Amino acid sequence: MKRPEKLTLAGEEKDLTILFSDIRDFTTLAEGMNPKQLSSFMNTYLTAMSDIVMSTGGMVDKYIGDAIVAIWGAPLDDPYHAGNAVRAALGMKQAVESLKEKWRRQGIPCMDIGIGINTGIASVGNFGSERRFEYTVLGDNVNLASRLEGLNKVYGTPIIISQFTREALNGGFFCRKIDVVRVKGKTVPIEIFEPLVEGEPDPALKAEVELFEEALKHYAQKDFPAALKIITRLQAKKPSPLYRLYLNRIQQFCITPPPDDWNGISSFQIK
Repeated sequence: MKRPEKLTLAGEEKDLTILFSDIRDFTTLAEGMNPKQLSSFMNTYLTAMSDIVMSTGGMVDKYIGDAIVAIWGAPLDDPYHAGNAVRAALGMKQAVESLKEKWRRQGIPCMDIGIGINTGIASVGNFGSERRFEYTVLGDNVNLASRLEGLNKVYGTPIIISQFTREALNGGFFCRKIDVVRVKGKTVPIEIFEPLVEGEPDPALKAEVELFEEALKHYAQKDFPAALKIITRLQAKKPSPLYRLYLNRIQQFCITPPPDDWNGISSFQIK
């Protein structure tokens, strides 16, 4: 509003960061509420999440049921769009934890969210028909952000970012490598990461992540006994769905070894 000349509603290509989030098992959660409870719950949740998006310079693109799509870098330029998006994601995760106690008192079961973030060139502008259109973002990099959000269900993580977002962070956040994946509709594999904290981690967290990433190297080299030993130790000390996933994978590979041309990439056909 202060600088209307910066607002371009015509279609253009911009370097952006895109965030997708949704509530885990929302259908089951909603079935346990009456319409009034559901309306109150959704308005409280969406308000809290949207406030965080906007406080970090993001734009709420749309709501799709319980899902939120947000972008940083449009319509106004933001040279720190990747960092602001990841900062928002960590804030959203923390806000949900704070809201759980309120919802628990109201008899609403515990819920969690999943967030996927990707950075890259996308088309942004007015899209739709002559009678109904909206300012939104489209493109392959938008689709990737959506796919990453869905992968949280597989890895048991709250937030997954692409290697492109991590590179754009310039070391401002401490991240844990999760895997190398080929998502549905993609031929080129990418590395995926979980952002853990902004800035430097505490020594215990840093040591834990370094051990896990050492195990991932053994895993990619088919040295499954070495990977199994490390992850078993990590799981015993600090149980995690991510560690459990890799333990199951490795135990399966010990029974049925992967083919000779296996390169450690996990391929998915889910959205």
